Amino acid sequence: MIKQFLFAYLFSLLIAVPARAMSVIPLYMDEIVTDAAIAFQGKALESHSERDPQTGSIVTYSTFEVQEVLKGEVGATHTIKQIGGKIQGGINQITGVPTFTVGESYILFLYGVSASGFSSPVGLEQGKFNIVPVSKGFHVTNGRDFKEMTLGIPDHLVPPSALKKMRQAPGPIKRLDLDEFKQLVRQQRGVAK
Repeated sequence: MIKQFLFAYLFSLLIAVPARAMSVIPLYMDEIVTDAAIAFQGKALESHSERDPQTGSIVTYSTFEVQEVLKGEVGATHTIKQIGGKIQGGINQITGVPTFTVGESYILFLYGVSASGFSSPVGLEQGKFNIVPVSKGFHVTNGRDFKEMTLGIPDHLVPPSALKKMRQAPGPIKRLDLDEFKQLVRQQRGVAK
C-alpha cells in the first residue's frame, strides 16, 4: 500500500513538472508480483502518442494481444496509457518509462489504472519482461539479475531447475526460461493471496 502511494505521489509530480528522468528503487520479484493489479503475457499490437485531453500532457497508448493471464482479469486485448511520447510539434520522452516494440512479446506486471487513466508496469522497467526466442524455446529478461530479484522468495517456491541454475552460476542470471518464470509467478501469486 505504501509503495502504491509513493508511486502515485511520484507519478503526480512527474505529470506536474516536466521531468526528463526518473529513478525507481529496485524491487524484488515477490514485490513485483504482489504489487501488480494484473499481469499477462502478450504481444504488442500498436503504440501511438497523442496529447491527453484530460491532463494536456503527451501520452503514449500501447495495445497488447493478451496470450496468457498470470494475475487479475484481462480481456483478449489490453491498452495502457503512459506519460511521455512523441507527437508532431512535441516530444516528452521520460527516461525510465517503458516503451514497447510492435510485434514483440512481453510479460507485464501492471499497477491499477489511475483516476486519469494512467497505468504503467510495476517499478516502471522492472515490471516489463521481454520474451526472447532461444534455440530451445523462450527466455524472459528485464535486464536485472534473477539471483538478486528472487532473494525474498523461499526456495520451495522457485522451480527446481531455475533454482539449480541460480545456485550453480558464478555470476548474475539475467534470463530465465519462460515456463520456469511463469511457474515462479504463479507460485508467488498463490502466496500473496
